[in-house]
Amino acid sequence: MRRFLHASTALVLLVVPVASWTALRNWLVAAAFLTVAVEIVRLQSPRVRAQLSRLIPVYRASEERRPSGAMWLVVGYAAASWFPAPAPAAGILVGALADPAASLGGTLVGSADRKTWVGTAVHFVVSVVVLAILPGPWHVALMAALVGALTERWSGRLDDNVTVPPAVSLVVAVLA
Repeated sequence: MRRFLHASTALVLLVVPVASWTALRNWLVAAAFLTVAVEIVRLQSPRVRAQLSRLIPVYRASEERRPSGAMWLVVGYAAASWFPAPAPAAGILVGALADPAASLGGTLVGSADRKTWVGTAVHFVVSVVVLAILPGPWHVALMAALVGALTERWSGRLDDNVTVPPAVSLVVAVLA
């Protein structure tokens, strides 16, 4: 369920053909502020935390005392949206599709709690496929996919949901 919801966040890009890149940016920034506010309340109130966990049963046990991956994903998308179009689409699509695919690949080879080289390889392959669909030179797709996979693997203390979308968007904006 969690991976499906993560992948479905790519649908935020439907705002662009209906409205504009500016509308997407404004919506993502507003959503990031709202999500951060909800997370602050959730983390401070056991009652709100329990209620949200019942309403939206996707929180991990490790997220009981720290911000959820969903919050970081919205913040990552908002950060990616500040790059010139169409770079945000690249970052958002890679963030939405390659991350849950990497998680699934890593879990299938035996690790649900740490990153694996299989997961990193899956992230890279899915990123290349996603980025190859977008207009642009192939070398930009390869470099952005490589940066995305390495950023996902070695995001340090930061959640990869907040680092991958802007990293991929930056590469596409600079190289395209």
